[in-house]
Amino acid sequence: MDVFRWIRQELTPKPTLSGEFIYDVMASQSGYSLPIIYQPFDANKSWHWRERGAAFDFLASTGGGRLLDFGPGDGWPSLIVAPYADTVIGVDGSARRVEVCTANARRLGITNAHFLQVAAGAPLPFEEASFDGVMAASSVEQTPDPKAALREFYRVLKPGGRLRISYEALSRYRNGQERDLWLWEIDAAACRLILYDRDIAGERAEQYGLTFKISGAELTKIFADGADFLTFDKITVRDLEALRAAITDARVCTLTHPSGATLVEWLHEINFSAVLPTHSGADFAERLFDRLPAGERPQDQAGVDTVLRPSVEIVVQMAAPVGLDPMMTAVK
Repeated sequence: MDVFRWIRQELTPKPTLSGEFIYDVMASQSGYSLPIIYQPFDANKSWHWRERGAAFDFLASTGGGRLLDFGPGDGWPSLIVAPYADTVIGVDGSARRVEVCTANARRLGITNAHFLQVAAGAPLPFEEASFDGVMAASSVEQTPDPKAALREFYRVLKPGGRLRISYEALSRYRNGQERDLWLWEIDAAACRLILYDRDIAGERAEQYGLTFKISGAELTKIFADGADFLTFDKITVRDLEALRAAITDARVCTLTHPSGATLVEWLHEINFSAVLPTHSGADFAERLFDRLPAGERPQDQAGVDTVLRPSVEIVVQMAAPVGLDPMMTAVK
């Protein structure tokens, strides 16, 4: 029997939204890895350049001013963009994420970024035309109705205001990753196994979360049969049946992942005056790091910013074929 069919028939997983499914129980969505928010910026790390490029991407695309950050996670990009903006308001469906963002802002001494919980799928609690820009970093696809979220962005944007969105199109998982897994260690005695069933053509993904009252290392040992890591092909109905008594919770979260082409269509339908798929400031920053000889790279954050910021401001205006880079700007 198919693994997903067995889960549906034997465990009757509870349908949940993404906040309850995973984000409410994460102390840190990023694993405490974010530069500046959790770690000192290191100019010798390419991924620190990438994060800086991504932040300048959102800043340049939205223009600063009064900004809305939809789904800020651990406070990204809100807390990175805040020093260059008038005000940033972050909204998230997860109460835990709002608590984490607020605590991080307080610890970093950032006073112009504020966070509030808004139930997933609910209208935004703001008046029409109240924001200069909206930032949505891989968050629209986490909502029950992505198109409705885009309509809300349009409503709260001022005329001429800009939406900058990054998105996770399922085409990136083609040819082998349509069915996949992620094993998350909750603590020393519990773990959650998340199994992905991605329908690329249908732009839809189902995530099944099984919580076990054993450690991730123990679960890997059972399923992987001696291998060092766990892959989807190692998950069998036989082993699931053997471990059934250890399963304490079963959930399913179904999400729509619009492709770039679908997003362009929706944004035009919603009446945005211009929709522009562009190149990514994050990708540019990482490639620049790789191209620069080590001796020619800036060695501190100020130096990196001097090099990156004006270049990213150009990159985010450069049109890219839909789907080449998962970044898009829409103008009200």
